[in-house]
Amino acid sequence: MITWGMVGNSHDASLAVFDNDQLLWASLAKDFSGVPNDPNFNWTQIEVARQSFGPPSKVVWYERPLLKTLRQLRAGQGWLYKENDIKEYLNDWGINCDIEYTQHHLSHAAYAYYTQPHDDCAVICLDSIGEFETLTIWHGKDNKLKKIHSQGYPHSLGLFYSAMTQRIGLVPQRDEYLVTEYAKKGIGHELMYTMLEEIVKVNQDPLLSSRPYIRMRENLHRGCMWWQPELTSEQDMYDIAAATQSVFEYCVKILSNYAHWKTNHGKAIAFAGGGALNKKAMDQVRQDWDNVWIPPNPGDPGSCIGAVLAKTKTKIELDKQWYQKV
Repeated sequence: MITWGMVGNSHDASLAVFDNDQLLWASLAKDFSGVPNDPNFNWTQIEVARQSFGPPSKVVWYERPLLKTLRQLRAGQGWLYKENDIKEYLNDWGINCDIEYTQHHLSHAAYAYYTQPHDDCAVICLDSIGEFETLTIWHGKDNKLKKIHSQGYPHSLGLFYSAMTQRIGLVPQRDEYLVTEYAKKGIGHELMYTMLEEIVKVNQDPLLSSRPYIRMRENLHRGCMWWQPELTSEQDMYDIAAATQSVFEYCVKILSNYAHWKTNHGKAIAFAGGGALNKKAMDQVRQDWDNVWIPPNPGDPGSCIGAVLAKTKTKIELDKQWYQKV
């Protein structure tokens, strides 16, 4: 049976084709349209999948639209259920088969866990927002995923990083990768402590509590252009970037330590979500684990694969299934 895993209607649309539990092909819409972070599928992409592997008998969507709609309502974005009607959205692309849904962070976790070789493996998912969840930690064992920690909106390290991306004059949800480049030119020690006093509240030793405590003192979904308005020079922007990166690394280290403890000092960990793209933070935790796995396209695009794996609960090897533009 041909199943399509799909991510779209938001940003970075992607499509994966499975034959039962075997991954045949995966692709990003932007590689067909040329539009960076393209939120919608491309007709060429859809037709390549259809003609190469046949039409889908089922689609697995990477998140639950109603939960997303409720979170958007809470965030003050209004009632967007019509915009989140995935059946209608897919019908616009000529797709009218059965649709199943998974939760956003389960799609992330399944992509990370089921594409790495170890049975016993911790998983950390870091992104801006799923439906309500912004951070989850999982323990993968015996081919099953158990959630051991969850953090909800608006307390989000991803939103913190994006808000600071905007604060230094870059475009949020696009230019986060540039923050690490800015950070190399900055000195962030002093501002890091200021951020921890004014923006991010973190417990110092998560091993002494039941779970990590990382909270935002302000809702950063609306940005933080108000923060430290006197900092305006180019060097100030570099310093803010350095402090942002330091806070992020500090928090990731806390989460890694907690996952290590809760999984009985396991040897393997996998990361997913947009936060997994922060190479410097990922490098910081490698000393604590024998094996660190970050799959290709670990942000939302990878969830086209993860959504299906959350249903099949089958380990796969990623080889050359991701479409490469030539």
